[in-house]
Amino acid sequence: MSIWLFLALAGLCTAGCVPSLPPSTRESVPVADMHKVVVMPFRMATGRFNIGTSVRCPICGAIFIVGQIEPTAHAYMTRQLWDYLRSKSKYSLIPPGTAEGVRSHLLSEHIGLSERNLIVEVGKKLQADGVVSGMIYSFRQRVGTPLSVDTPASVAFDIHFLRVSDGRLIWVGQFDETQHSLSENVLRFGTFVRRGGRWLTAEELVSFGLRQVMASFPGLASRSAK
Repeated sequence: MSIWLFLALAGLCTAGCVPSLPPSTRESVPVADMHKVVVMPFRMATGRFNIGTSVRCPICGAIFIVGQIEPTAHAYMTRQLWDYLRSKSKYSLIPPGTAEGVRSHLLSEHIGLSERNLIVEVGKKLQADGVVSGMIYSFRQRVGTPLSVDTPASVAFDIHFLRVSDGRLIWVGQFDETQHSLSENVLRFGTFVRRGGRWLTAEELVSFGLRQVMASFPGLASRSAK
């Protein structure tokens, strides 16, 4: 096998970096009767856990290692998710600012409420059918330039879609990547080329990751138009 054929096949086999998910967490739950959806602001894992800690997501059970997170990461990622859903989904969306106000009020009244129950209660208070929420586990900025880095960008997050009526998890998307050079991981040749063959900022890595993760999100306008 020629080296070019090997690299092409490797690129195809490693194009994605989202862990495979059980079918039950994808689109196995009908969403035709869901119309009004709350978009929650991203939470940052460093608000609860120390860097380097292995943590389990309270919503889907996935394991992540908490990394460095830039202070503005939650605002940036919330805005990116909101813009994506507003432009591509079929739902009537309730903005993150409104959701955060309700969340804060619920926390003041119910101190021991679990994260999952808190999310569902926010949906109920806002008379929504579903809630989208996410957690950031790593958002480390690149140290260097597009051509050379001392420290590469690293991003890890997950996003959940819960149904308010019964609290069921309808969909989950996960992304966890630290960019590597071709010399460190030749199997990521295809991904490296698609991203311009350069070192990305954390924001650019989020942009790639969010598009990849949200491609399977139920109820996208492009999908419903078919």
